[in-house]
Amino acid sequence: MHRINDFIITDETEIASLLAPFDSTLTILDFSLMKDSMSNSGYIVTTNSGKYFLKIYSKTTYKIETAALSYLKNKINVPALLFYDGSKQRFPFAYAVMEFLDGVTFINHVRSNLKYPPEMAYEIGRICVTIHERSYAHDALLDGKLNLLQELPRTRDKILHLLNGKPSEYLKPETIDSLCRFIKENPDLFDSIEARNVLCHGDLGYANIMISDGKVSFIDFEFTYSGSIYHDIGHFFRRKDDDVEALIDRHIYDAFAQGYNSVSASPLPSNWLTLAHLCDISAMLCLLTYDNVPTEWVEDIENDILCAIDEGRRL
Repeated sequence: MHRINDFIITDETEIASLLAPFDSTLTILDFSLMKDSMSNSGYIVTTNSGKYFLKIYSKTTYKIETAALSYLKNKINVPALLFYDGSKQRFPFAYAVMEFLDGVTFINHVRSNLKYPPEMAYEIGRICVTIHERSYAHDALLDGKLNLLQELPRTRDKILHLLNGKPSEYLKPETIDSLCRFIKENPDLFDSIEARNVLCHGDLGYANIMISDGKVSFIDFEFTYSGSIYHDIGHFFRRKDDDVEALIDRHIYDAFAQGYNSVSASPLPSNWLTLAHLCDISAMLCLLTYDNVPTEWVEDIENDILCAIDEGRRL
């Protein structure tokens, strides 16, 4: 897997010292690095008192994740935040000790069962809108209390800005031209995307949804920010590998929308999926702001951008 940041490698002695302020009686029996993450570093730590998840933050996203977990702990299923140290005095990086969720990611659940349960799509929609209940005045980065910190460009402006930067080195000129023209010709669609600003998970992929004891839990809130409701929805319904995509049909979309609308004071419009795919373009372009982006990423993103444009033109 292509990573944004290098893994932070540690050993048993150091892990024991990190857990000591949380519980000095713990004895480390085993630990393993989780290698399917893209940004921060996570360790499953087995102790004499059970398993814990040790998360070591590469950047500054720890302030957002810890705030999000504290805010959401009584609203949706999230791992309990048991201990957190952002001082960087004991260790060069901020870190947190969290509840270990003994389960599987949603993507592995679907693959192992060769089935996409509509009831889980419904529950994910319901959880998603519960996060979105917190509203904001505009798109923005958030501080350690989930308050507005730094205003961000609107979705359309962010896309246009990104197209003038690093992503232009990867995308075909005709794709860039087509996208710019579509944005200019369809301001009403982007007005709809930008109409509401809410608390967003920020990285709502299938790997950040856990199925544990039959319950759906959301994890990894390190990219939480204020944005369009369609940011999370678009990311969740971003095109998957063929084996999983083949299991997604109209029943799944309908179940998600029904779950979302069961809680939301503002039901999703009939064109919600197209709006979500268009909104997701900005997030996909952000993946092209790094050096040495894998060729398969570029091909997938280019294809998804063109498919979203075609959807929008058919409305």
